[in-house]
Amino acid sequence: MYTEQFTEVHDILATLKPTAVNSAVGVHNSGYVNMADYHRAFVWLALGDADAGATIDVAITEATSAAGAGAAALLTIAGATKNPAQIVVADAGGHVGIEVRSPELDVSNGYGFINVAVTVTGDQFVYDLIIFGIVSRYEPVGATDFLYLLP
Repeated sequence: MYTEQFTEVHDILATLKPTAVNSAVGVHNSGYVNMADYHRAFVWLALGDADAGATIDVAITEATSAAGAGAAALLTIAGATKNPAQIVVADAGGHVGIEVRSPELDVSNGYGFINVAVTVTGDQFVYDLIIFGIVSRYEPVGATDFLYLLP
């Protein structure tokens, strides 16, 4: 709705901060977050500086628990993957957005948790990852998720 503030309908579920550890070569996981309380999630990846030859691959998996039980690649209803093309040095300074709707999860088999894995290869690539829970199903979004709230 027009009168709703961003902070009233978007909840921060997980983050990977732009630290040296997360920009280093390797796989960095958000950890599984529960989608049961949200109709949608939005994965936002902000791309910072990258060393020559650095790349990023993003993979979203779904599971039946926060521990990652039964982990499987997240597929859309049409069967296409939610993972974007490989991110390269020329993409530095850009943004990647991936929306996940609850019908895309295999809820009939108990899948309700998602994890985002960011794989940095070649060299360091600075990035910031946030998973937003959007449109809360049952209760208002917490007011303490954001450092500064606008009136």
